[in-house]
Amino acid sequence: MRQTYAVVRLGDFKANLHAVRFRIGDARLMAIVKADAYGHGLVPVARAAEEAGADWLGVALAEEGAQLRAAGIRLPILILAGSNAGETSLAVENGLTLTIFTPGHLTIAQEAAKRAGRLADAHLKLDTGMNRIGVKDEAALLEMLRLIQGCPDIRLSGGFTHFASADSPDPTQTDRQLARFNRLITLLPPGLLLHTSGTSALLSRPDARFGMVRAGLALYGYAGVDSPVPLVPVLSWMAEITHVKTVAPGETVSYGAIFTATRPTRLATIAAGYGDGLNRLRSNRGTVLIGGRRCPIVGRVCMDQTMADVTDAGPVSPGDPAVLIGRQGGEAITADEIARELGTIPYEVLLQITARVPRDYR
Repeated sequence: MRQTYAVVRLGDFKANLHAVRFRIGDARLMAIVKADAYGHGLVPVARAAEEAGADWLGVALAEEGAQLRAAGIRLPILILAGSNAGETSLAVENGLTLTIFTPGHLTIAQEAAKRAGRLADAHLKLDTGMNRIGVKDEAALLEMLRLIQGCPDIRLSGGFTHFASADSPDPTQTDRQLARFNRLITLLPPGLLLHTSGTSALLSRPDARFGMVRAGLALYGYAGVDSPVPLVPVLSWMAEITHVKTVAPGETVSYGAIFTATRPTRLATIAAGYGDGLNRLRSNRGTVLIGGRRCPIVGRVCMDQTMADVTDAGPVSPGDPAVLIGRQGGEAITADEIARELGTIPYEVLLQITARVPRDYR
């Protein structure tokens, strides 16, 4: 095992999925596993989702879906973004569901399906106010539906939108988008699988569940809103202490000499840095857990190593573990906490843990 590694507890992932499943009642559950399952590992997490009873999987790229098919995953898989010609062909060949929202998507999908000799399954994306992708208005939607009638090798099986502010305490934007979605779907053919809600909305907006919800961050243990269901962070990140030394008052630490010791200071060098995903903005401001105590990061975070002040941490020796994300003793550092510290979101914190940090699945 490398000197820094992440533990991914698939049992906790399954427990989170079951908690969400209980919350959503009869709606189907799509487990979002895009971006390497938010840094947790695409194939192991998708297998865990399948074992735990997920109905669908959501990815961002046809390549992600193809990788899951190669691993033997048989669940329906939706590509949540628009695809170009190459990705569309890969999607059709692997039985993935496309997201469509322009006439160009229809042309590409029809051609790919005809070449492959199989139907191209598709969900229609409706833009209700996110203004990212999707069919924007009634006229464009009616034109898309007309064009679909002329594509015998495309099967339209679903329709969906995405909320821009479901994690906001102010419901105005979500109310507006939901009303817009309810108007647009009156134009759709009956029987489509409709979905609008990601993690925040599925936890807080029962009026927006429709036939399926898209559970993302909640499955990894974070909610984005006050969660009415118990969620457990799935990933912990540890790094080994490689060196312990004492510096005198007046000595500086690391690049740029931005930390100066004001007392005899015992330092632990930790085998992780920004090359592993420990954000450099945490220099002189973040903490790690050593010996069950919070120890401040001092000096610049380096590419491969980081220093922490362990003066008050009790006995510390090379080989001891430092916890970067997770629990040690009675203390815990979460991706939520780090996100607040950096002014970002837990998604980014989890995704910043780089591929050179091995994942240990338990």
